[in-house]
Amino acid sequence: MSNAGRRRAVWKKLKTDRFSVWTVSLIIALILYAALINTALPGTVNVKLHDIAKHDIQSPIEIVDKESTEALRKQAMANTPTSYVYNRDAALIQVEKADDFFDVIDELRTARADADSSKAKKTADFSQQLKTAKDRLKDSTARTLSDDTLKTLLSASDHDVALARDLTSSAIYEAMSDKVKWADLESAQNKAIRSIPASVVSDGLQAALEDLLRAFIVPNYVFDAQATKRSKEDAARSVDPVVIRQGEVIVKKGELITRDVLHKLEVVGLTHNHFKVLPFFGLLILVAFLTAFLAMELNRAERGGRAPSKFLYLYASIFTVAAVLLKLGSLVKVGLIPEVGFAMPVASGPLLMTLLLNQRIAIATSVVLSVAGGFMYGDGVASSDVFDYAMALYILASGLAGASMGRAADARPKFLTVGAILAATDGFVVLLLLLLKNGAIHPLDAGIQLGCAVLSAFLSTVLAVGLMPFFEAVFGILSPMKLIELSNPNHPLLRKILLEAPGTYHHSLMVANLAERACEAIGANGLLARVAAYYHDIGKTKRPQYFIENQMHGVNPHDKLSPQLSKKVIIAHPYDGADMLRAHKMPKEIVEIAESHHGTTLLKYFYQKAKEMQGDVVQETDFRYPGPKVKSKEAAVVELADSVEAAVRAMKHPTPEKIEQTVQAIFNDRLQDGQFDECDLTMREWHEIKRAICETLNGVFHSRIEYPEELGREKNKKREARLN
Repeated sequence: MSNAGRRRAVWKKLKTDRFSVWTVSLIIALILYAALINTALPGTVNVKLHDIAKHDIQSPIEIVDKESTEALRKQAMANTPTSYVYNRDAALIQVEKADDFFDVIDELRTARADADSSKAKKTADFSQQLKTAKDRLKDSTARTLSDDTLKTLLSASDHDVALARDLTSSAIYEAMSDKVKWADLESAQNKAIRSIPASVVSDGLQAALEDLLRAFIVPNYVFDAQATKRSKEDAARSVDPVVIRQGEVIVKKGELITRDVLHKLEVVGLTHNHFKVLPFFGLLILVAFLTAFLAMELNRAERGGRAPSKFLYLYASIFTVAAVLLKLGSLVKVGLIPEVGFAMPVASGPLLMTLLLNQRIAIATSVVLSVAGGFMYGDGVASSDVFDYAMALYILASGLAGASMGRAADARPKFLTVGAILAATDGFVVLLLLLLKNGAIHPLDAGIQLGCAVLSAFLSTVLAVGLMPFFEAVFGILSPMKLIELSNPNHPLLRKILLEAPGTYHHSLMVANLAERACEAIGANGLLARVAAYYHDIGKTKRPQYFIENQMHGVNPHDKLSPQLSKKVIIAHPYDGADMLRAHKMPKEIVEIAESHHGTTLLKYFYQKAKEMQGDVVQETDFRYPGPKVKSKEAAVVELADSVEAAVRAMKHPTPEKIEQTVQAIFNDRLQDGQFDECDLTMREWHEIKRAICETLNGVFHSRIEYPEELGREKNKKREARLN
């Protein structure tokens, strides 16, 4: 087998094998995810320091500016005053310490007075007293006193020491009666030193008193670390976080890009790409929801017997085309001007689905495409306008209009009307969006948008017309337009029937009327039944004179043939017709109806004739059509209409009662014979079929007024007078 032959075999197998709804759903999910992936990608703006903003830049999210918040908190802590604590008892404590110091001096002086008065001994004792004094004072405030101060006090007179004690105590108390900080300590000490009357003390004692006051006058208004820490923490907590709100304008068009603006853009993630998994997870949930919605509709179609593999292949193909068109529209909107998005042929997908599949799935797809389109035309997660509600409404309205108008486009000439109605719908939606917009309407922008909407409608129509033959050829789809083309009386096969078997042609027209009316009564495809009825007896053109409706001169060839030979001629016509239809590449639905319109019924006339001639040796199975039996509703209706039309046409005086009895008898016979066992018609539907057939036959074979003979002659005379 050649490569081309193998490819054809593989494609044929793919078209006939079961194609899972869930496989199609997975394909649709992948297409949607790929089309919407930009929605989840982080967006950025290309700006630099000291640039001029070309458009308003808004924050896509709400986020806390941690850096600015921390800076404000540090500033608040720095501005919080330091806490101090005032020790009111510090003055008395320091006075007590000074008294303790002088007590030590007095003890040492008393011990020295009791010692030997020799000069050498005095020198040795004085050195020992100085060392003793320093040892006893090493753990007190007086440890900082100089050796000269200690020597002066140890060698001074009792009067001077007592005076020094009094002056020191009073100066300390007076100096520390007020708040003394570390910063004010030197000033307080100097003030106390200046308060000592120079007239009552010697120079040596003056120096000692200065040293004493600097040692014992200490701060009493000191830093409180814990209180200060608490104050600063409270001040920091009181600072509200700096929040950049979603939708907040960070910089307006025409403003300068400052460092503060760059900082805010960085905080909200507009200056660099931050990969975040949550938007992708959210997109996955959205795609799963939309795909599940479509999968339920496809399952519903499958349960109704309308979702063979080619149905699913075709749906996936049309959905892909529609999604690609939406994606292109969103890219054009970004690359050119926003109004161009309204020109995309968004209605072409639902329009094709209605024409080639069914209206319900087209409506469901319109809803899904509107949601997906809203996100495609939005500005993504990096913007507050993540969903474009205006475009979603426009896509939904246009798609629903296409799905609704698809049934009106049963013939190609009507597509002009469909395009006009789509244009009116799209224009109305655009006008509605303009009126609802909060702001002034600019005539130029409004005109562009309305023009794009009209262009979208006609592009959708042209695209649907252009793609329909392609889908019909590739997937073997029998569309309403194709059926209408096949119903053209100038079709070669119909011309063949008319010229070679005129009786069969008129019989087929009657069967077509009956079948179409009956199919419409039960919701089946009436147009398919009509067209199939036109061709169901095409096989009779091979030997037209052997069928009674074509025997114009009363000559019946079967009178000269044996029942077995007549049986072969009659039984061959469905299969001869199927072969002729296949040779002309007719749709398989029409071929199947032509081949099965007699099922496995019995040729009763020739069977009885054969029995009369040969007796019981004649087998009934030899006089039955080999089948197959009808499987579709349309084929069953055509079979019943074919038998009923022939029987009623043979009546001499058909009345409504006779017609109804005949229809019921034929139906009962076919039902008992098992001819309808393989089709899924219910008894309720059969009741509607019989009612529709009877009403149609009554309209054709209605009673006519019989004029009296005299009235007839008078009319003939008047007619002849007018002619003369």
